[in-house]
Amino acid sequence: MTEQPGISIVIASKGRVKLLGELLESIQIARNTYDGSSEVLVIDDSKPQDAERIRAHCEKYDTHTINFGPSVSGKRNLGAREAQYELLLFLDSDCIATSQLLNEHVKPYANSEVGGVAGPLEFVGTDTWFWKAVEKSPFVTSFGLPALLDEVPWAPTANFSIRKGLFTELGGFDESFPNKPGGEDVDLCLRMTKQGWCIACSKEGLVYHSKSTWIPVKDMFRRLWHYGNADCYLTERHADNSMATVPRRLLIYVAMLILLSVCAIFSSWWLLVAFPLWLLLDISLTSILINKFATNKRTNFAQQVAVQLMMLTNEAGYLYRCLRKKKPQFWFLQLVHFDGQMEDIQRNSTINMWSLLIVILLILATTVLIII
Repeated sequence: MTEQPGISIVIASKGRVKLLGELLESIQIARNTYDGSSEVLVIDDSKPQDAERIRAHCEKYDTHTINFGPSVSGKRNLGAREAQYELLLFLDSDCIATSQLLNEHVKPYANSEVGGVAGPLEFVGTDTWFWKAVEKSPFVTSFGLPALLDEVPWAPTANFSIRKGLFTELGGFDESFPNKPGGEDVDLCLRMTKQGWCIACSKEGLVYHSKSTWIPVKDMFRRLWHYGNADCYLTERHADNSMATVPRRLLIYVAMLILLSVCAIFSSWWLLVAFPLWLLLDISLTSILINKFATNKRTNFAQQVAVQLMMLTNEAGYLYRCLRKKKPQFWFLQLVHFDGQMEDIQRNSTINMWSLLIVILLILATTVLIII
């Protein structure tokens, strides 16, 4: 019987004491079902009171804890350096491991061309009104892809393993990425696949992800802003993974605001009132059309409006970071994260363009009436 490789499980944490305790308990069950060697490393920089409780959890579940922070990439890199086994498994602190997680992650490594393994995430918890909007957005797609595909070009570090030697050879996570949700996982995986390594999918290597950390509206919009920032860094580093695309909606909104402002100077200040009305009309009409024609995005009208606002927030983060980095040429590029993404973008862009055209015609007609 072939000896199972050793696995080092690396978890970056800050706060989330209860969730981390539940994760460590679930990992202990998974370790008990695994025939090979394993260890768990928690790299934490919680406040003193939380840190003490986290240390208690770690002692209870045979886990090493290291105080280090605040960089999430830095935490994971440190955990990888301290790891003693040949496979690294990265999990997020708001997840729950299934009992066969380690066994399922190990299986694909029998193929020498496999450098990493991605497992699917299933979101669990209360289905709030806002969550039903979140799950219709494109921002959760990558978490479920390993359940559908045989291999992926990248995977979130919420449930991702990699050969330690390869991780070291690649230089680990790029710590120059933003500390917030920063795209360093995408970057690592793209660097890996460009060297010819495969990221295999373990459909049974399932992890449950708590909805509780995604449901707070303010936190979710902040997360999407940071995702947009990260896409600018990724576009800069992986231009070959980018494609020219139609102007982003937010750019069109800015152009329309400038145009109406100029017209207002030479005509009537009432034209400025047209902008928020146009914005409201466009978002509303886009929501109606997507619910009508994009069958995979259907939800009720108000939730679709929330989806559109989430996407605009993500665009705003991207455009802002491109401006700060003096890369305005990136405004017309779209990073391709996975196969089939551009088809979805093109379909939605067509809907967006029709919505913009209809609303612009309405605004122009109104403008002419005001000027006359």
